[in-house]
Amino acid sequence: MKHSSMPTKFSGFAWGLAVFCMPVLLWPLALLVSTGFAKNPALTEEQINLFSTLFWIYPFVLAIIARLLYKLRQKHPKLAVHLLGLSAVGFYGTLIYILA
Repeated sequence: MKHSSMPTKFSGFAWGLAVFCMPVLLWPLALLVSTGFAKNPALTEEQINLFSTLFWIYPFVLAIIARLLYKLRQKHPKLAVHLLGLSAVGFYGTLIYILA
């Protein structure tokens, strides 16, 4: 009988990746909200462009980071865990800064 190379349960790292990528589920809402930035008189033209661009590309950035960390974990697990923590702090810190 062949042994499957697929994992049979979620590790702590897999849960961390799942929580890190959870904002991707809000992407349809972000697409709707990004069109409303132009209507806000408090934002400058540069801020409108920046926020709209960030709202459109953040799911791709999160997915690429998650994939790279997943691959890195196969050879350097401790480094991948530390980088996942730094990525999560960086992303959520930026999100809180934008929302505040």
